[in-house]
Formats: sequence, structure tokens, C-alpha cells
Amino acid sequence: MRKQRHTELNDTGLPWFGLIFLSVFMLAGIAGGVAFFRDGQPGAGLIFMAMFCGIAGLMMFLLLLGHKKAQAEKAMLLGNKPVEGIVSNNKGSYQLMLGMGGLFALIGLPVSYLAVAEQLPKGNYAVLLVLLFPLIGVSLCWHGRKQLKHWQKIGKTPFFPDPFPGAAGGQIGGYFILQRGRFVKMPQAELSCLHVYQSGSGKNRTTHRQSLWAEKCSVSRSIEGKHWLVMDVPATLPATGKDERYKGRIEWQLSCKGQLHAGSEQLEFNRQWTLPVIAGSARCGWQPSAAELELQQQQRQVAAFDAAASQIQQRVLGNTLYLTSRAGRHTVAALSMLLFGGIFTTAGIFLGVEATQQGGMLWLMALLFAPIGGLILWFGLFWLGRSLEASIAPGEVRMLRAMFGIRLYQRKASLTTPEQLQIKQTMVSTNGEGERTEYYRLQADAGDGKTLTLAEGITGRDAAEALKQQVLEALLP
Repeated sequence: MRKQRHTELNDTGLPWFGLIFLSVFMLAGIAGGVAFFRDGQPGAGLIFMAMFCGIAGLMMFLLLLGHKKAQAEKAMLLGNKPVEGIVSNNKGSYQLMLGMGGLFALIGLPVSYLAVAEQLPKGNYAVLLVLLFPLIGVSLCWHGRKQLKHWQKIGKTPFFPDPFPGAAGGQIGGYFILQRGRFVKMPQAELSCLHVYQSGSGKNRTTHRQSLWAEKCSVSRSIEGKHWLVMDVPATLPATGKDERYKGRIEWQLSCKGQLHAGSEQLEFNRQWTLPVIAGSARCGWQPSAAELELQQQQRQVAAFDAAASQIQQRVLGNTLYLTSRAGRHTVAALSMLLFGGIFTTAGIFLGVEATQQGGMLWLMALLFAPIGGLILWFGLFWLGRSLEASIAPGEVRMLRAMFGIRLYQRKASLTTPEQLQIKQTMVSTNGEGERTEYYRLQADAGDGKTLTLAEGITGRDAAEALKQQVLEALLP
């Protein structure tokens, strides 16, 4: 088994098939551009070449970047400790944002110029919608550059694992050194075991990052400015890479958030590192004191109950607990979906109108944009307008679903055991800094395959667990 794993880890050949395919794709774009030049259409030729070469170039960059990361990961799993530590994932995400923004702008600007110059004199003002593409590109570039400058103000902050690699069945820990500034208070860290896999095929292929386990702890300060952290890890969890129990692969991600004083500025500290983990019993050379561990646990519980109370309205009348998952709690996410859904839907309708006159590929584009936009638009409306009220009394729960204040339906069920109360992850979002936000709902198993949702849109598992504990106390006093 050891020899087989060693062979798999050393399989680090370049992805030649992908590189050759993208090279052919790029050459096809250049050839098509030259053909447009010969036909006296230099503008169309430049756009054609920019589109093919830009997309192929970005895909090549991502392919080589992924290969480089895979090589580094395999080397670490074999025990080759990086001298300069493990770099954070944040800078790569900002660079990707800049690359995507540049690609949108590179393709969108000439296309928009030609389309507007041709259609606007004819009174076709709907063509102005095409300006959204270069605007999105410029916006991505601006945001990526802003976040990259923020990252540079804080510095690299590499992570030095101890033990190396981390041990599923022992401990995962280590330290990072803050190059600039000082923390307002000790930051919080979270270690996650992620199951990364894909579903669907072709354009419908989706990458999932399911959390199998997560644990939080506070970061401690040690000598020489090293910020230490350590967590115990169950032996039942899989190691980094392939695992026969799961399709896809396993990743271990450590994230850390806090506030920094850097000169006259107060900066948000947000770093994520992908750590190598193997099965084992190794432990960290540094250990927090028992008093510190107890204090961290108390602080975590208080923070979890406070988070649950701030997200889900709670009131007690007699022996009944009332919960309200009010509408509009995730306004930013809902409005973002409404914006993008509206853009895609409008573009799809516009292309459909144009297709009735010109036909061809416009029909395909219209049938692609409109349904996707409509789905995003509907989901945004659902998030913006949904609300839920639930009441929990000894042995019984009731719930009432409403949309924009209009009551839709209500249900009730009898609950007699704690096992009937469950927490279910509903969605995971990742921002430009690679920070994951997990959303949960608290539901009751009513039997016969039916479930009643008691609270929804709960941000963070700790808050969901705290709310579950409060519901259990009201349900089974």
C-alpha cells in the first residue's frame, strides 16, 4: 500500500493533452482572424483572435497553475517540507479575478464598440446592453486590484505546519508570522475537511465543495511573533487526495480572520491555506494550556448563541418557543442574484427578438441566456421574499411559510426524540478572498419521509448547533 501511494504521489506529468488542445484552439483563433483580415474586416479579425487567444491563454494559465499546486501538494505529502512555508490561497484568487476581468474587457470593448457603432444610428437602443460585458470586466479588474493591494499591505503570511504533514487521527497545527501590523485581538481560525467533486457533464458540469468536518479555535501568540494554533482531528476523516470512500478528492483548508492595526489603518485580516494531511497520530510540538482551552470553548459557545439570536428572532411565551426567519436577511446575496438574473434575462430576450429577424446562432444564445437568467432571477426573488415562522412546544412543532408577507401554507408534527431534529447544509458561497460561508437550516423529521423546516438561512454551523440546542430544550424539557 505504501509503495502504491508513493507511485501515485509521484505521478506529476504535465497535462499535455489539455495544453495541446488549447494550443490548437488558439491557432484556430489566429487562423480565423487572418481570414477576416483577408476579407477586409480587420476589426472582426482582431475580435476573433482576441476571443480565442484570450480564453485559451487564461485556460492554459489555470491548467499550469493547478499542475504546479498539485506538484507542491504531492511533494509535501511525501514529507518534503517547504522552507518558506505554505503560501496562502488569497493572492491566486485576486490574480484570477484580474485575469477574468482583463479577458472580459479585452473581448467586450471592441465587440461593444462595433455593435454600438452599427446599431445605435439605426435607433436600436437595446444594443447598449452589450456595454455590460466590458463594464463587468472593468469592475472585476478594479476589485481584483483593490484586493491585491490590500493583500500586499499585510504581506505573505506563510503557514508553517507542525506536525508536518498534519495527521488525521492526531493533530493539525502550526504557526504563521505576521509581517506587518498587530492584531486588535487574537483572530479566529477554522479548519475544514472538504470533499471536492464534480457532477453533470459539459456546460452543466458543476464543482461541489462539501464540508465533511469543520472545527474552530482561537489563535495564540508565542515567542518571536509566531501565532500558533492546533486542533485535534478524528481518525475517521480522510487524508488529502483520493479516497475510495469518496469520488473526486479531499482537501484540507485552514482559514483565519481578524482585525489588524497597521500604522494608522485598521485592516481586515483574511487568509486561507491548503494543508497536506495524512493518516497518523502525530501531535504538535506546541500545546495550549488547559485554562486557555476552557476559555476558548466558553467564548465559542457565547459567540454561537449570540450569532443564532442575531439571525433568527426568538421569543418565549409560556412553554412555547417562537422562531422567525424573517425575509430580507441576506439582502446583498439576493440583490446580486436579481442583478445578474435581470442582466441575463434581458440579454436573452433581446437576443430572442434579434433572432426572429436574423436567425442563426442568435437562437442558441437566446435559449442559453434567458433560462439561466430566469432561474437566477427566481432564486433571487425567493431569497429576498421568503420568511418562516415556527413554534416549538413540548412534543409538537408548527411552521408557517410566507412569501413577501403572503401566507402560503402551514404544517405541524409531533416530535418525541432528539434524533428527529436535524441540521442540513443548504448552500455554500465563496467570496473573492476565498472565504467560505455555509448556510444551514434546522428541520424536523415528521416521519413518512416528510420534514418541517423550523429555521433557515442560518450562517455558520456553530450558530445552527446553538439554535438546535435551544429548540431541544423547548421540545423535550
